[in-house]
Amino acid sequence: MGIGVIGAGKISEVLHIPNTLYSEYARLVAISDSNEQRLNFFREKLKDEKISFYSDYTHLLERDDIDAVIVALPNYLHAKVAIEALRKGKHVLVEKPMATNSQEGEEMVKTARQVQKVLMTNHSQRFFPHHQKAKDIVASGLIGQIRLVKTMFGHSGPENWSPKAAWFFQKDSAMFGALGDLGVHKVDLIRYLTGLEITECTGMIGTLEKQGTVEDVASAVLKLSNGGIATLDANWITKGLEENYFVIYGEKGTLKIGQTDPSKIDIYLSKPVTMHGEIIMKPLFTNEDPYWKMPVIDHFAKVCLELEEPIVKPEDGLIAVKVVEKIFESSNRGGAMKINE
Repeated sequence: MGIGVIGAGKISEVLHIPNTLYSEYARLVAISDSNEQRLNFFREKLKDEKISFYSDYTHLLERDDIDAVIVALPNYLHAKVAIEALRKGKHVLVEKPMATNSQEGEEMVKTARQVQKVLMTNHSQRFFPHHQKAKDIVASGLIGQIRLVKTMFGHSGPENWSPKAAWFFQKDSAMFGALGDLGVHKVDLIRYLTGLEITECTGMIGTLEKQGTVEDVASAVLKLSNGGIATLDANWITKGLEENYFVIYGEKGTLKIGQTDPSKIDIYLSKPVTMHGEIIMKPLFTNEDPYWKMPVIDHFAKVCLELEEPIVKPEDGLIAVKVVEKIFESSNRGGAMKINE
């Protein structure tokens, strides 16, 4: 399947481009970016590959040998470019957050349905082996009914990962800060791992350290559809090692994913017997790896080729944006907000 990558920033460098190149189901046809320096970087890096380069993504969309595109642009362009691509008959994998508001997200989902093309948001944490395994454990009923979820994602900020991506800090290009960059992963994981919906939220956001017009700290308390509660923290102010974990407290036991060790799932049971078990799983990648070895592109291509059912449906990206929106609304207005009101 021919794929075009629209946006040659850091996420394309470490995830989308290498995984497309090494996929058995996809072929990298073209890369587009308005930044000529980034195009030249990839021209040199991929000089042995037969790949076309465009400074204007609309030329890429005109190619008949491109069946699907990956949209990896600043957030404010996600909906616009994804909808254009869908209307040109391309399948679309779009970076998270899917859109900068739920109205844009709804238009994306509606367009994909109309043209009968695949639309998938890159909620990549669904693909981590630890999360796949944890989902199976929760679904098995081992820890019983879910009472409480605690999840956290924090690091020192995007400037230390993608130094030239100043757009992360501006509301007009990003709309969201740490909550949309990191917290959206955990909003999505809450639904994915528990099988529950988020019905209500109370949130607080702040800009405490970074120079910009978006939040660098966000916290939320979420009500789940079974009456349980989830707490979510996302920030760009974490000094030292990144924090990226998920804990589920059930009626029979507790499941800790990456809290005591990034490679470990801890299971504590009180019923039917008291026990502590560990599952050690090799991470898909570390920050020292030249690229992130992830099955996202393979899965996306297989879904487009009708070989697999999608792990991430169009509505999943939309719901994540809705919840993030409501956390912002709660912080601005004060008090709890219903998600679907």
